[in-house]
Amino acid sequence: MQYNFIKDNLSGFSVEEMCECFGLSRSGYYDWSRRSPSARSLEDEKFKIRIKALQKKAKGRFGHRLIYQYLQDEQAGCGRDRTLRIMKQSGILGVQSKGFKPQSTDSNHQFGYSPNLLKQLGKPERCDQVWVADTTYLRTESGWAYLATVMDLFSRRIIGWSASSHNDSTLTCHALQAAVLTRGGQIPSGLIQHSDRGSTYASYSYQRMLSSLKIEQSMSAKGNCYDNAAMESFYGRYKTSSVRDLVFANEDQARSNAFEYIELFYNRFRKHSSIDYKSPVQFEDEKNSPMGEVPASLPACIHNN
Repeated sequence: MQYNFIKDNLSGFSVEEMCECFGLSRSGYYDWSRRSPSARSLEDEKFKIRIKALQKKAKGRFGHRLIYQYLQDEQAGCGRDRTLRIMKQSGILGVQSKGFKPQSTDSNHQFGYSPNLLKQLGKPERCDQVWVADTTYLRTESGWAYLATVMDLFSRRIIGWSASSHNDSTLTCHALQAAVLTRGGQIPSGLIQHSDRGSTYASYSYQRMLSSLKIEQSMSAKGNCYDNAAMESFYGRYKTSSVRDLVFANEDQARSNAFEYIELFYNRFRKHSSIDYKSPVQFEDEKNSPMGEVPASLPACIHNN
């Protein structure tokens, strides 16, 4: 491994400097460099090229476990430990997640609250049985922009989203409207939509929209963000891998960033362990959702101007 490091860093350091650092002889390095590569080394090189291509497509967001799953799809014959070793030796590192840190919502408002229906339901067994919704914030040079999303809890697909400079019920209503359009405008009976107790979800206008669509509302218990853990986890990964410390120039740039992550990466490319290591769109296609939804090529977004 030390000889490989020396070989990969010849542009920045001399052989003499690196051998002295590692306590190696130059003759030993040159003897190693003249050897014909083994069949396994040649195979490792092919895997390295493929891993770099996958990581480039994912914009550096994957760790070795996800890379391994994509290689499995290709029947490449590269095990998980080997994938990790090649990535470490080649310096192919993914973004490290900071983990799930739930944020409490300020629920001090004039509106009422709905009961938590998810406790009685358990894990969803089909699409369009439970939708979960939440809102997060994105920093721009002129202030905050806000992103509201709706996720199908069964497939983990973001089926509706909207971005705006105003964190109000118009934003959350637009995200819900986008979800309905993604599902072809048809809502099955008994659909539950779960959120936190924030004012934008408890507002009269949002309540009226849910009622007109015959969607039952469910809300997390006070101070318990784990009731909406799937959505909180989605935002955590989004912030870690695509936003981090970015300050967007304006609302449009923040919206473009959300579009790339949700529509091009998360929904259609990123595999999820909770859905058999498939992307949400792939998982829904294989489950043959009966809703007659809009083609997956269309974005699940409504602008909130």
